[in-house]
Amino acid sequence: MQTSTKASIYVFLIFLITYLILRFGIQMLFEDINIYLLTAISAILTLILSPQRRIVRKRSGDEIQLKWIFSNKVIVLK
Repeated sequence: MQTSTKASIYVFLIFLITYLILRFGIQMLFEDINIYLLTAISAILTLILSPQRRIVRKRSGDEIQLKWIFSNKVIVLK
């Protein structure tokens, strides 16, 4: 499996898990919230909290880095 494919799968799974946690958490806090508003708030917060993917070209080959907004560490996928 190529590194970019593996990184895409990781980012998608993290996005999905973050979205579901936020959606059901907000739904538990605000039981009478409109479904469209719930979806919009969850999606926007998930976009902010999900890792960002960067492809860095090095002499040894392409390296994919995942950067979180609240972490100084960079996760490197080779």
